[in-house]
Amino acid sequence: MNSIKEAAVVLRHRQFRSFWTGRVVSSLGSAAAPIAVAFAALEAGGGVEWLGFILALNIAPQVLLLLVGGVLGDRVRRDRVMVVANAVSGVVQVAIAILILTGVAELWMLAASVFLLGIASAFFQPASQGSIVQLVPAELRVAANAVLRLPLNIAKVLGPALGGLAVALVGPGWALAFNASTFLVSVFFLAAIRLPQPIKSKASAISAFRTGWKEFRARRWYVIMVAQSAATVLMWLVGFQLFGPVISHSSLGGAFAWGLISGGFAFGLVGGSLVAVAVRPQRVGVTVSLCLATQALPLVALGFVAPIWVIVGAAALAGVALDISIVSWSAFFQEQIPEGLQSRLSSISTFGQLLPVPIGYILFGALSRNHGTPGIMGLMSTVLVVAALLPLLLPSIRHLRLGQVVDGDSATIPGGASKVGTGGDSR
Repeated sequence: MNSIKEAAVVLRHRQFRSFWTGRVVSSLGSAAAPIAVAFAALEAGGGVEWLGFILALNIAPQVLLLLVGGVLGDRVRRDRVMVVANAVSGVVQVAIAILILTGVAELWMLAASVFLLGIASAFFQPASQGSIVQLVPAELRVAANAVLRLPLNIAKVLGPALGGLAVALVGPGWALAFNASTFLVSVFFLAAIRLPQPIKSKASAISAFRTGWKEFRARRWYVIMVAQSAATVLMWLVGFQLFGPVISHSSLGGAFAWGLISGGFAFGLVGGSLVAVAVRPQRVGVTVSLCLATQALPLVALGFVAPIWVIVGAAALAGVALDISIVSWSAFFQEQIPEGLQSRLSSISTFGQLLPVPIGYILFGALSRNHGTPGIMGLMSTVLVVAALLPLLLPSIRHLRLGQVVDGDSATIPGGASKVGTGGDSR
């Protein structure tokens, strides 16, 4: 069965269609929200330091509560967790949109709203990640991930462009009001899902987390890739999400320019989904590492305030590469990690990726006062490339492939002998 036919088969599953629709609808508004929040903060008199603080407050609760969310996602019905999380997000966005539109919003109110949204995301993401395996058969998981990411990425293309245009024309309040409506509509579709109740465990939540942590540590290939991602995500988010809006506001023409750049990145994500469906890269370790290194391209272009078309093009290339890596890694993760552990291990990995980000937002925001933007962006780009490529020095990472059986520190191709180990002599 070719990839197009598999995509059609995936969408015949009614519950997957509901999940797919709910995710796509909410993502359209969410794609516009970061632009609205960033320019609401900048227009309220906040500079790069205030924006860094606000972004840090959005990430901090995700870092603190993702592990709790992961345990919860493996112990209660995941559809219920997603419904509650998106309902909370919708209500919070309604409140902050009203405050902005009525002209009474202050910087601390923006900070409080993104903090609450971060809490909701900490519970939504692990439950969402663990839902795919309950919605489609194992042989359709690669297609399901690609089918899901394609419209999500299309929404991310339209969202920033529309959000940037809305902010430029009518202000950030309306963009956030639109995001609120998409969250509430998504609740309707997600409420139509009926996922199985996880097998009840007599173990406490703490015991469940310890089991997840033990399983995480037992997979050294997983620990290495999470460490890689932690460094690259830090450099990418600080460079793109913090300095990108500030550079656009000061040197590129404002919100609409940033909407084009963000839309270009998201357009690249769409292309990456199409490539991942058609090509299906098998060498996961090499694919992920090389693709992550391309994230440095738009950071360099932004740092030196290149022409807008150059920045948009660099962002698009980075988006293509990133989505190829995400689809490949998601399929590998779902292939290797037992269903009952997926929410916990997903939350642990996301915790590791996000842990340094709040500090990074605040630290680099403060450093910007005494160091030029090109120098800071150049430093972050260099660190990103080195962190992305460093794991390829290990044969155990270079040889990670879809279809292999990875057991702890070893990787085995079905029907063959052990290919490589990650400890001792294998280094």
